[in-house]
Amino acid sequence: MWTINDFPAYGMVSGWSTHGKLACPYCMENNKAFTLTNEDKASFFYCHRHLLPPNHRYRKNKNDLFIGKVEKDVAPPRLSGEELFDIVLEYGDIVFGLQSGNQKFPGFGLTHNWVNRSIFWELSYWKTNLLRHNLGVMHIEKNLFKNIFNTVMDV
Repeated sequence: MWTINDFPAYGMVSGWSTHGKLACPYCMENNKAFTLTNEDKASFFYCHRHLLPPNHRYRKNKNDLFIGKVEKDVAPPRLSGEELFDIVLEYGDIVFGLQSGNQKFPGFGLTHNWVNRSIFWELSYWKTNLLRHNLGVMHIEKNLFKNIFNTVMDV
């Protein structure tokens, strides 16, 4: 079982900012985002065809939808949970709460978009999840019940 979240909620859960040119949590710094003309907004339109298999028909299709280009680039390497955990640990102490927006880690917006370390990295199984944005409903229900019960009982 898991929860399904929108992109901003994914950013809150993961600790990866989903704004700007590095918003894609899969491509990270290897993305192909571009800035729209006359705007200061990042666009990811046409940017994810490199994630398709090499022989996929959409990679070669340059007439129907894909602005006259054939996609030849390979997908960026997918980091394992352990590799990602090591990267997240490099950022040291994380400030949570209202002050969390004031912290900046070296390279933010250039090589990474980490804004905080998710509390879920403390779970023993988190780095082995294939999709780390999936949250176990059982754990959420258990922890929610425990916190409400302890609050009501003044524990």
